[in-house]
Amino acid sequence: MPDRSRFAAVALTAVLVVGALAVGGSGVTTAASSHVAVQSVTVDPTTPRVGEDVTIRTAIRNFESSPAAAEITEVTLRQNNRIVESVDDPGTLGPGGSLELPITTSFESTGRKRLTVWVYGKSDEGDVFNVKYPVTFTVEERSSDVQLSLSSPDEPSTETRVNVTMANGAGTNVSNLRLTLSGPNATLDDPERVSASLGAGRERVVTYEVTFDDPGRQPLTATLDYRDADGDSQSTSVSRTFDVDPTDVDAELDAEVVRENGTARIDAALTNFGNVPLERVRIRAEAGGETVARKLVPDVPTEATREVSIGESSLPDGAVRLHATYEAASERYETTATVDFAPTTDGNISLTGIEVVPTGSAIRLVGSASNTGETDVTGAVVAVVPTDGVTPVAPTKDYFVGNVPAGEFTSFELTARLGNRTDTVPVRVSYIADGEQYDRVVEVSVAGGSVGAGSTGDDGGPDGPPGGFLGFGRIDVVGILLRLGLVIAIGAGAVYWWQRRRRSEP
Repeated sequence: MPDRSRFAAVALTAVLVVGALAVGGSGVTTAASSHVAVQSVTVDPTTPRVGEDVTIRTAIRNFESSPAAAEITEVTLRQNNRIVESVDDPGTLGPGGSLELPITTSFESTGRKRLTVWVYGKSDEGDVFNVKYPVTFTVEERSSDVQLSLSSPDEPSTETRVNVTMANGAGTNVSNLRLTLSGPNATLDDPERVSASLGAGRERVVTYEVTFDDPGRQPLTATLDYRDADGDSQSTSVSRTFDVDPTDVDAELDAEVVRENGTARIDAALTNFGNVPLERVRIRAEAGGETVARKLVPDVPTEATREVSIGESSLPDGAVRLHATYEAASERYETTATVDFAPTTDGNISLTGIEVVPTGSAIRLVGSASNTGETDVTGAVVAVVPTDGVTPVAPTKDYFVGNVPAGEFTSFELTARLGNRTDTVPVRVSYIADGEQYDRVVEVSVAGGSVGAGSTGDDGGPDGPPGGFLGFGRIDVVGILLRLGLVIAIGAGAVYWWQRRRRSEP
């Protein structure tokens, strides 16, 4: 009977220990005299795949306050009260001692796994203890040689683009690929795509046009079926949830006239400020109620701009209205802009700043050949045109001006002899502008000693050389009269002296 009493007492003690263990907290010892605890448990990799080794590392510590060393007799990993893996006698921990124990296993099914680490041991004083610690993680599908990823090149909206990237990480090609994209609240015009093969180490991006029924969080799943190098059928899939915004169509058309390199054009820019791409874009230029130019424009993604130029050969002088039409979210839209266009002014040679300088029996015309146009001029020549009252004379009957850039000038000079009462000198101006030959005669006024408004004569004053007296420029009449009076006085004196001398002779 005494032996039976002892056995009953031991059994009762075991039941109490197990009961205490059942209600004990994670990482807490069930023996009051033990100071051993599980400090942490880590899982590597954090998201293992089916059939992949996963290591569960358990950090066990005997705190400094422990009165004695603790012997760890067994560590087990359990799932649903079933031992998955176990390690016997991993070691003894003195006060303040610790150890990290790895346990490696694998799983043949996907899903969320809930396991428990149990640590068993006894102290030097003979106390038995055990500690438990929960572990939770998710096991995913087995890793495939071909990986998929989902992304959206635009800000996701109820109508958006979704890119599915297929990457072949195998050392050999895969073939017979069939890619499908689907979602519970998504509509796709062409959800299934087929391709013959994908090379080793290569990737391919497949773009889908997706319409979501509503904004908000919307899931999509891409599934790829293919055959590996051995001809075996394989399948892999990936899912992603997109935060879908309501559709916002917002586009702006800007236009301006640009002048450079001797030409003019209209530059138009269509900017997409919305969250859906602009498709089937066209820009039309209209003037006077008629279409004068059309341009096709590539699709405009969100936060992007497309630019086009319309050359002046298509554009008239005056107001030009630009119409940009496009599709967005299955609707047709239009936006407009208006600019005032003026065609480029061709190069034009004008004679400016001309001065008339007397040179003996002739005059010199000195001035500038100025290009008042917007394009360069080449091969410019100025020449005196002979008439009844004007005769070109050496040394510069004509003058080769040459090239004159837009807005620039080049000096020239011409010489001519004028007839009586000649007030103008005809000057021929010849040049080439924009591939066209121009030739005209300019009448240069020399009447009243001036050439046009603001011309100056030889002395820089307002009165230049007139037509002249018998073609000889300006004559100093006062000087001639004074000299003539002096000659007459001298002659009269000589005659008087000669007459007195004759009278005095015997």
